[in-house]
Amino acid sequence: MNLSFLAWHNTPWGKATGGQWRYALRNAIAMGMALAIAYGLNLDEPYWAMTSAAVVSFPTVGGVISKSLGRIAGSFIGAAASLIIAGNALNDPWLFTFAMASWLALCTWASSHFQNNVAYAFMLAGYTAAIIAFPMINTVESTELWDIAQARVCEVVVGILCGGFMMMVLPSTSDGSALVSALKNMHARLLEHASLLWQPETTDAIRTAHEGIIGQILTMNLLRIQAFWSHYRFRRQNNLLNYLLHQQLRLTSVISSLRRMLLNWPEAPANIWSVLDSLLRELAKPNADKYTVARLLQQIAPHSQDDYRHQAFWHRLRYFCWLYLNSSRWLRELENATPVSVITPPEAPPLARHTDNAEALWSAVRTFATIVLTGAWCIGTQWESGGGALSLAAISCVLYSSVASPLGSLTLLMRTLLWLSLFSFLVKFA
Repeated sequence: MNLSFLAWHNTPWGKATGGQWRYALRNAIAMGMALAIAYGLNLDEPYWAMTSAAVVSFPTVGGVISKSLGRIAGSFIGAAASLIIAGNALNDPWLFTFAMASWLALCTWASSHFQNNVAYAFMLAGYTAAIIAFPMINTVESTELWDIAQARVCEVVVGILCGGFMMMVLPSTSDGSALVSALKNMHARLLEHASLLWQPETTDAIRTAHEGIIGQILTMNLLRIQAFWSHYRFRRQNNLLNYLLHQQLRLTSVISSLRRMLLNWPEAPANIWSVLDSLLRELAKPNADKYTVARLLQQIAPHSQDDYRHQAFWHRLRYFCWLYLNSSRWLRELENATPVSVITPPEAPPLARHTDNAEALWSAVRTFATIVLTGAWCIGTQWESGGGALSLAAISCVLYSSVASPLGSLTLLMRTLLWLSLFSFLVKFA
C-alpha cells in the first residue's frame, strides 16, 4: 500500500508557504484574543467576537481595513434597524413580519446593486438585523432587545479590533505590490489572448478564455480597493489604477471586435496572419515604439478607399496597437512613481460601481416574498423555532441573492450545517 500522501511534504500543511503560516498564526491568535476579551467583558455571546475576528481576517492589510469598515458600518446600521423595527412592531406579528421583510429587501437590493464595501455593509446590515430581531419573537421582556443589540455590536467591534491589532503585530505582504504585479501580468496576457482569438477556428476554449479574462480584470478591481486602504501612495494614484483597469477592459473589447471582423472576412489578405503575429511579438517587447508598429501596420494597409471592410479592420487594429502602447506607458509611470508623485491620467468612471438595477430589484422582491411566506407559516403554525427559521431564511436570501446559480452555494451551506450539527452532538454527548 502506498502511503506517500501521508508524508508531511505532501500534506496541505507541508505545502504551505511561510506567508500562509504567518496568516494562519495571526488569524488563530486574533480569534483566541477576541474570545478571551469577550469572556473578560462578560459579553452575551463571546463566540461572536471570535467569529468577527475570523471573518475580517485577510492576507493583506488593505483587505482587513476595507472589510472591517464594512462590517462595523453594517453591524451598527443593522442593530439600529432591529431596535427601530422590533421596538415598534414586535407586538403585532404581521406588522413585524412585513417591516422586517421590507428592511431585508432593501438590504438585498443595495447589496446586489452595489459592489465591494458598500455591498458588504448592506449585507451585514440585513442579516445583523435578522439575527437580533427574529429571536425576540418568543420573549416578553422588551428590555432584552437593547441588551442583545448592544452585545452583538460590542462583540463584532472586539473581534475587528483584535484582527486589526494582530495585523499590526504580524504584518503581511502589500496589496499595492500584488496589484502592480497583477496589472503587468494581465497586460502581457492580453497579447496571448489576442493571439488565441485571432485564429480562424472557433472552439469552446476561446469563449471560456474570453469570459475568464473579463472576470480576472473585474477581480483586480477588488485589489485596487484593498490597495487604496493599504498605503497612501495608492490612494494618490487611485485614478491611474482605475484608468488602467478601464483600458484593459477596452483592449479586451477591441480584441473581440477584431475577431468578429476576421471571422466575417471571406477575402482577407494572404499576409494578414503573419503580420498579426509580428505585431503581437513587437508589442510584447519592453521597448516597443509606434514607429516600428506603424511599419508593420503599413504591410496590411488597405489600397482602396472603397474597401470598407479592410478599412474598418485596419483602423480598428491600429487603435488596438496605440491603446496597448499607451497602457504600457502608463504602467511604466506607475512602476517608476515615488510616494509623492502626482500622475494625472484621463478621467474614467468608477469600474463596476453598480450592477443592473432590474436584477437587483428582482432579488429584493424574492427576499421580500421569502420572508413574508416564512413568517406567515410560522405565525399560522405557532412554531416555537420560527425565529431561527426566519433568521436562516434571511441570511440565505441576503447572502445568495446576487449569485447567478445559488444551488451550489446553498448545497455547501446545508453540508456545513450538517457537519456543525454532528460536531456539536459529538462535543455535547461524546
